[in-house]
Amino acid sequence: MSDSQTSIFYMPAPRKKHGVINLPAKHGIIFNNKEVCKINDMSDHIRGLTKANNKIIAKMNGDYQIYAYHLSVNLPATLIGNNVLMSNSVYQAALTHKYLLQIHLAESGGVDPAYVKTVSLKHCEFQEITLTYCLEFESDKQAVGFQSKLKRYAGIVLKSPRNQNQKISNKVGVSASGDTQSWYINNVEGRSVLFYVKDRNQKNNFASFDAPEVASDIYAIGKRVLRVEIKLSTKYLVENGLSKPSAWRGAKGKAVYQQQFEWLRTLLKVDADYRVNKPQQRHIDRLSVCDKLVLDWHLKGKPMSRFPEFKSGEWKKSPIKQRIQKRLRIDIDIPWKTQCRIAISGLSELLSLDRLVKPPKELLEHSHMPATVKSKNRVLRERVDAALAAAQIKWDKKGHGEGKDASKGKSKANSSVAGADTTASIPVSTLLAVLEGFRKAGVQVPFPSDGTTSDVSNLMG
Repeated sequence: MSDSQTSIFYMPAPRKKHGVINLPAKHGIIFNNKEVCKINDMSDHIRGLTKANNKIIAKMNGDYQIYAYHLSVNLPATLIGNNVLMSNSVYQAALTHKYLLQIHLAESGGVDPAYVKTVSLKHCEFQEITLTYCLEFESDKQAVGFQSKLKRYAGIVLKSPRNQNQKISNKVGVSASGDTQSWYINNVEGRSVLFYVKDRNQKNNFASFDAPEVASDIYAIGKRVLRVEIKLSTKYLVENGLSKPSAWRGAKGKAVYQQQFEWLRTLLKVDADYRVNKPQQRHIDRLSVCDKLVLDWHLKGKPMSRFPEFKSGEWKKSPIKQRIQKRLRIDIDIPWKTQCRIAISGLSELLSLDRLVKPPKELLEHSHMPATVKSKNRVLRERVDAALAAAQIKWDKKGHGEGKDASKGKSKANSSVAGADTTASIPVSTLLAVLEGFRKAGVQVPFPSDGTTSDVSNLMG
């Protein structure tokens, strides 16, 4: 599955009443000549409502303190177990991320449940977002056929006039995939686009369908769906004010979904509606004398770079090109025979949001649609409450009182930094065993301060 959203949650500064907080983490230690030369962040796994694993990585600062968590979550896999039929729910995705993180912290046993409750969406920033548009066609043959035609079309339309000798634009490529041959538009204006059709039941399916017929019905629709995925990079999100969850809430989010799809349609010149047949003479006669001369040169297959008036600079190409394209739907930058071959009749209707898949009511429970996502998030929120309640019981049994032991083990770092006064947790017995192993092997461990075991616990979560 490729429908992941990645985010980072910056941990809020704990209050005195939260005491010492042992945030869970995993780190890898790299050795060189019996010396620790590097400590890497390592990913852990978190689960939602299915058995699908998602990645979570604790991020450390220079003082080996955890200041944030990076999450990479496949939302359909996490909530319903498959991503065959889906729609965009970015704001709800942020809530899913928050709930998964809160469960992870609550179940770690080293964090005051009261602190876990302070983690909110204001601490979240999206790092990467993949918008998915499932366009339904009348048959799987039509969906696959259109996908193939669109690839050939895009390769020509996105090609620079200076590179007409290329067979295909370097912006367009083919992606290895278990599905029908997928293709992509790579890194254009901070975005990339992937096109493919799911032509078979996916492996590693985490769904629990009510009956075999339900799975069969879902995949039957999926085979006639063209998936268009627009991936927004970190830089693009920041520069366009889209990194915070609030930018995707309600009507604002729906507007962004439409804007991104319209950007793709504009990029592919969908509304140009290139003609396939040579225009009738009566239509050509409506052009000015200079426009007719240029069109005649173009229809004879001669390169525009050699047109005398363009070459000498006597005529400006751009306004003539625009008039011919507007009146006759012919792009003089694309060789006439090529345009006839790649033109797709009714392209504007084929690549349209009007085709967004609408699953029947009986399949909604297994489709990643807004109503379903909200329902699944409510279940996830109930699990957060249960995890916090269980954590509170254990926390109270350990004798943690409000403000008790808050000053013990306090970090020397600036307490104004989010995540200060926190360490990566590890059982003491395990820590001592690791230290003894290091000692016997003659391994030197560089500590951030005085080399006590409390400092090493920062390294060994």
